[in-house]
Amino acid sequence: MLTLWFKSKSKKPMYSYDARSSTPREWSDSSFFGDRAKYVAVEQPPYLAITDVKATDEGVYECRVDFARSPSRRHRTSLGVIIPPGTPRILRNDSTVASNGIAGPYNEGSNVTITCQVKGGKPPPQVKWWRENELQDDEVEKRMAGEYRNELHIGPLTREHLNAKYVCQVTNHELVDARSANVVLLVNLPPLEVKFVDPPSHVVAGKSHAVQCKSSGGRPHSRISWWLDGKPFGTEAFKMVNKTDGTLSTLTFTPTEEDHNKMLHCKAESPVLQHTPIEDTLKLDVYSVPKVLSIDIETPDPAYVKEGENVTLWCRVKAYPKVKQITWYHKGIQVRHNLEEGIKVGRQKLMMIGIERHRAGMYSCRGTNAVGDGQSEPSILDVKYAPVCSFNSSEKVGIARNDQVMVQCRVDASPGHVTFKWYLRTNTKLINIPTEWFTVQDRTSSLNYNVTGIYAYGDILCYASNELGEQAKPCSYTLVPAGRPEPPRDCTASNHTADTFHVACFPGYDGGLEQEFVVLAFDDKNERLIRNETVKGAPVFTLEDLPPESDYLVKVYAQNIKGKSTEQVLHGFTLPSAQPGTAVPATHIFPITPILGVLIGVVAALVLVAVVVVVVMKLRGDTRTIKGRPEGGLKGPHSPLHPAKDGDDGPDVILCRTDSTYEDVDGIPQKLKHANIYETVPYDTKDKNSKNSESGDTDEVAYAELTFSNGKSKSKKNKKPGANGAIRTSEESTIYATIDHSRTAAQQKQQQQQGMQQQKLQQQAQQKQKDLESMSQAETDSIPLMDAALESNV
Repeated sequence: MLTLWFKSKSKKPMYSYDARSSTPREWSDSSFFGDRAKYVAVEQPPYLAITDVKATDEGVYECRVDFARSPSRRHRTSLGVIIPPGTPRILRNDSTVASNGIAGPYNEGSNVTITCQVKGGKPPPQVKWWRENELQDDEVEKRMAGEYRNELHIGPLTREHLNAKYVCQVTNHELVDARSANVVLLVNLPPLEVKFVDPPSHVVAGKSHAVQCKSSGGRPHSRISWWLDGKPFGTEAFKMVNKTDGTLSTLTFTPTEEDHNKMLHCKAESPVLQHTPIEDTLKLDVYSVPKVLSIDIETPDPAYVKEGENVTLWCRVKAYPKVKQITWYHKGIQVRHNLEEGIKVGRQKLMMIGIERHRAGMYSCRGTNAVGDGQSEPSILDVKYAPVCSFNSSEKVGIARNDQVMVQCRVDASPGHVTFKWYLRTNTKLINIPTEWFTVQDRTSSLNYNVTGIYAYGDILCYASNELGEQAKPCSYTLVPAGRPEPPRDCTASNHTADTFHVACFPGYDGGLEQEFVVLAFDDKNERLIRNETVKGAPVFTLEDLPPESDYLVKVYAQNIKGKSTEQVLHGFTLPSAQPGTAVPATHIFPITPILGVLIGVVAALVLVAVVVVVVMKLRGDTRTIKGRPEGGLKGPHSPLHPAKDGDDGPDVILCRTDSTYEDVDGIPQKLKHANIYETVPYDTKDKNSKNSESGDTDEVAYAELTFSNGKSKSKKNKKPGANGAIRTSEESTIYATIDHSRTAAQQKQQQQQGMQQQKLQQQAQQKQKDLESMSQAETDSIPLMDAALESNV
């Protein structure tokens, strides 16, 4: 009917369950259980359920049950309350809490104490240290105020303790889950290993290189330093990168040739521990570009090399690796092996057998190895030799009698201190020229020579001497009488445009004096002078700003102070000019039938045949005309091909043939009896009305004409009169010949003697010409053809 609960010896119940009424009633002492207690009567056996048990709930409980018809009953039971321990904490040596589960870092070799602390717990807890499921310590030291501790002593620390995990486990009853805390030890360790990463087999002097070194096993990350033969590199020369597996350092440096075989050290050490650094070494194999130390001369006297001696040049090279090739240069040009010239190129030497003076000068050598090329500084080889002429050893000098000319003799010599001697060589003797006539400056002697007295025309000889001797071949200057220059030759006109064309010639002999060249351009239609230009040096002209589509007569000649040469005549022209804006007329296209095409072809063929016939007749007609004839010659102003002579100059044209076959018409061979021989026709511009000038003072180019009949024509209606009435047929061939010999003193005298006989000879020639014409007219039909050999000779 009624159930009451008492605690310990209390007389007052703290909980009741009253079932005496139809609805049971419950009551709880608010000061003790409150709403935490609930009596469950429907269960068998019934019980009192207490939630959120507290430590104060522990004790001896008495239960009294009252019945309706039976006496009350009492029963006692003891309630024990288990109090779980608090959360354990791990303390370091300094009694500070190890935050984030990390203790340390501690240096290698030190002793460490870590403490596991826990508060509360009933029954008293057990505090144990574990490492990887291995019990380390289970001794508990009780402290005041319900605090329990377990101190774990570790040491001396080794590399095995790095990152070791220790667990503190706290338990007080099997019904309570164990509580734990863990800690990881950090240990400062020196680096375990250091080594080069892919070390280079060699390095090149003067070139930047990057070398890497890696350290591992250090805690914290190692500090790496670089050393070369005991000397440290600055921190700016390398950089370090910390990785999970160690420290990587990269050194950037530029080795030198002196670093060859030196030791490069990479050292690693802990930044917090005192210990001996560990290191790795690399022996530097330094490659270098060849360095030429010197060029040595091997000869009997290296300071005094004479022409003709054997000379050997040695190229002293310092290089690693060894040079593969050595190349020699003379004045910047490579010297090649040539036994014919006495040159032998060896591995490190250059041999010159019987050295010549042109081998003197700057020499250099270049060594080549696997790295590159090394060039030496130029070394001068001085070859001693006797003087030689600097320029042509023989040349002509033009000088008039009683005139003075300066002749310079320049020589090359080594040593350069030279003395000079001058001589005049004539046909009969060698005359020493006085020293007062010439001066000397360095290696040049200047002679002032005057053609007078015994010092006349001949060869001027210049000899120079130095300490090696006198030059073997003198510098020779042939004195010739100064005169007019020879005409330019091989003149051509080219590069024709609408307003320009180019004229170029080769210069002739200058007559022993300085010459210049003149070009005259005439309009071929109105004989008007268009251009008059003078140049020195080479006869090359560019005629510009000319009217387009025009023909020009061009004359070129040379001149000096003695006069001018004969003229060279050629033709030039300008092209039509393009007219911009000219409209192109429209083309009317109409169909061409086959019949019309045939007719056009026939007409074109006839026109072509007619043109060919006209051209052939024109060419044959031109060959019959005597060139240079005033009445039928070249249009435009004319001038003699040889200008008039001045002073006592000899003739420009001297007939030197003495064969009577060419001088005596009566002496013509039998096979040449049918030939028409024309007399000399002078080309005279002084008197245009005179056809043939017979003046003995004229120095003009004359033409002689020799024609032959083909022996087939019997008709005389096509015959034309030639010079002096000679008859020429339309089938005749014309052969021109000009004779021009250099004048000499003997020829001048001979010309003066011939001048008195000129009129007599001309009269005889005219008479012979008339006789020949009579013979030609009488024997035209019976003249046989010349055989090929005779025709070729003629």
